[in-house]
Amino acid sequence: MRKPSIYLDSSFISAYWYSGPGAEGQLRRMRTRDWWNAERRLFELWGSAFVERELRAGTYRRQEECVRMSRSLRTCPMAGEAKRFWHDLLETKLIPANKPVDAWHLALAACHGMDYLLTWNYAHLANSTAQARLDQLCRDRHRRSPLLVSPESIPQIRFGQSIVRGEGL
Repeated sequence: MRKPSIYLDSSFISAYWYSGPGAEGQLRRMRTRDWWNAERRLFELWGSAFVERELRAGTYRRQEECVRMSRSLRTCPMAGEAKRFWHDLLETKLIPANKPVDAWHLALAACHGMDYLLTWNYAHLANSTAQARLDQLCRDRHRRSPLLVSPESIPQIRFGQSIVRGEGL
């Protein structure tokens, strides 16, 4: 039986290496590391060139560790269908035009058949509105949508939850 696939966006990796003073950031780091240590071996881990590009932007503490972690993931290749789906995400305003990299994360996860997209981005990705709109767009395009989850909401084996998804659209 194959492992479920999961696309890790840059917010997940940034949270893993967060070293600032803020309580919210520290809580995200703790929850991210908790999931990473307990559950990651149960999944095929994926990223993309966009994850690394985002992590290379600017200058911040632990940046090299973030980039190194992103490089340890399998990389979703760019393909024509992903670019078309990216365009659809922006055209339908599922992702705001000023957040094109968020649209790339979503397009790559959807076009490569990922079971999950793991993120801390609640604004544009891990929320019920985005999930419902993505589900509809994927149905219209005859593809299966990834579940948009955070380390707080992803099903976990250690809690007796199933991480295996059905095969339907």
